[in-house]
Amino acid sequence: MRILHTADWHIGAKTDDLDRFNEQKYALQQVVEISQRYNVDMVIIAGDIYENIVPSAEDEELFYKTAVELSRNGDCAVIAIAGNHDDPRRLSNAKIFADKFGIYLVGYIDEISINRSPKDTNIFATNCGKGFIEFQTRKGEKAVVALLPFPSFYRYKTVKKQDDNLQDKIASWLNDGAKHFRDDTINITVAHLTSYGSNLDPDDYLSYTTLSSTYGYVDQRVFPQNAQYTALGHIHNTLTVNKDHNIFYSGSLINQFFSVNNDTPTNVIIADLDCNGANNIIKQPLDVKLLKKFSVNSVAEAHKVLSEHPEDLVKIIIENVDNTDEEVDNTEYTPYITMSDVKNLRSKHPNLVTLSVITNQARAHTDITSKKNLTNGEIFDNFAKAKNGTPADPKVKELFLSLMSEDLYEAD
Repeated sequence: MRILHTADWHIGAKTDDLDRFNEQKYALQQVVEISQRYNVDMVIIAGDIYENIVPSAEDEELFYKTAVELSRNGDCAVIAIAGNHDDPRRLSNAKIFADKFGIYLVGYIDEISINRSPKDTNIFATNCGKGFIEFQTRKGEKAVVALLPFPSFYRYKTVKKQDDNLQDKIASWLNDGAKHFRDDTINITVAHLTSYGSNLDPDDYLSYTTLSSTYGYVDQRVFPQNAQYTALGHIHNTLTVNKDHNIFYSGSLINQFFSVNNDTPTNVIIADLDCNGANNIIKQPLDVKLLKKFSVNSVAEAHKVLSEHPEDLVKIIIENVDNTDEEVDNTEYTPYITMSDVKNLRSKHPNLVTLSVITNQARAHTDITSKKNLTNGEIFDNFAKAKNGTPADPKVKELFLSLMSEDLYEAD
């Protein structure tokens, strides 16, 4: 059985103020073309279909049109789960797609239904239940897909008890579907959550494990070990969580943020699976815009950089600008930037998305560490010191961090 794994389409997203809809549409056309070229049996969309909980009519139309094209009139099963950006109820309501096209949209693990009537298609659903759907191909191959939409106590209608641990709950919710895995089936896990990869360097690994108690990172050992493939969504980079067990993030549809490394193409993953594992895994790149960020010291340098990257989307940070009247004997130094300079940059370079100017005066008054570079624990410590002049009480801090861990997985 051949599957295509994709995730984090975020249809309707913007990069800063730049609308990316047409780029997303073009990228989805490529996903359809790749699925047809590889003649895949199943397409898995591992959450965050939309950017907004209530997507626009245009965004929904693009998703439904793409899903129907991917299904090839039912010859390819299409499975999509709700991510944290998706409304699980809204997604699940489109059940008509399952009967007509073999498209399965799952918002809740306990509200999965199929039409058990025999289908004259390449692949069709034969059984379902809490957290799983079972499929069979015309050739007789069978597959069980365990499904875990974005997990939270709120979404899973579970009252959190004092000794409840979210990671233990996630393991239990995964098992609802995975307990149907068999030796004679191709077993696939699909989830939208945050885990960490085995290919991290020691410093990165330490940062992930340090944050796990605060940010709800899921240890990869909670994933069913008898799955031939685990398709994950939520992290926007293509990431190998565990190569031996074929646990992967496909990454996002397009590059979205300048704050992370987005200077390489995005990917979908093609995997050939049988009951013994994965025979072949291909990371197929998409033709998408790259996002690049540059720091320069003058308007002239900004023009030069933008001219050198006409096909990329660029963020320019002009630093060391002095908006005082002091004269500086440096030809590369920009004493000030006028609105005319800004308009000229934007008119000549449509690839300029964001322009930031940092003046020396502004720099002198920015002796403050950005919260985005601090852990929740450090933020709480700073708050306690500012209010009371003393470090936070350890028990109070522990309570705060435990609440933050839950909230981050509760937030929609």
